[in-house]
This record gives sequence, structure tokens and C-alpha cells, in this order.
Amino acid sequence: MLDLRLHLELYASAAIDRAIAVYAGHAQIARTDEAAHAVLRIESPRAGRAALVARELGNYALGLTIQERGDVAQGRGGAGR
Repeated sequence: MLDLRLHLELYASAAIDRAIAVYAGHAQIARTDEAAHAVLRIESPRAGRAALVARELGNYALGLTIQERGDVAQGRGGAGR
């Protein structure tokens, strides 16, 4: 079991949820929000799988966040539309 804490000023909440959906087939992932963080509890019976999923999920969520904020900043969609 591993807890991944993602700061909500850096990661878009919707991007975190999308990343969870993508990686849910590789590990059990539960999200709770605590103050300024999304806390993801990642579990897998396979050795090393939770850590791998945590790294990949964090990278994917960050990429989605950057993409989303880039689209908003350039007027191509997202919440600023």
C-alpha cells in the first residue's frame, strides 16, 4: 500500500480523476481530499506495482493538467471558455 499526495494547486482535480480512471485497471486506487491535497491510496498484491502505478499516475495527471491549463491559457477550451 502506498499513499500519493498531489497538491491541488499543482494538479487539476479533473485531471487526477481522469488519471485514476486510466490506471484503475492496474491497482486499487481510492481518493480522499485533505485540505490542499488529493490523497490517493494505491494498493496491489503484485510486488512493486503500487509504486509503479503511483509514479505513472502522477506523471499522467500532471500532463493532463498542463494540457488543460495550456488550452485555457490559449483560449482553446477548459474552464475559461
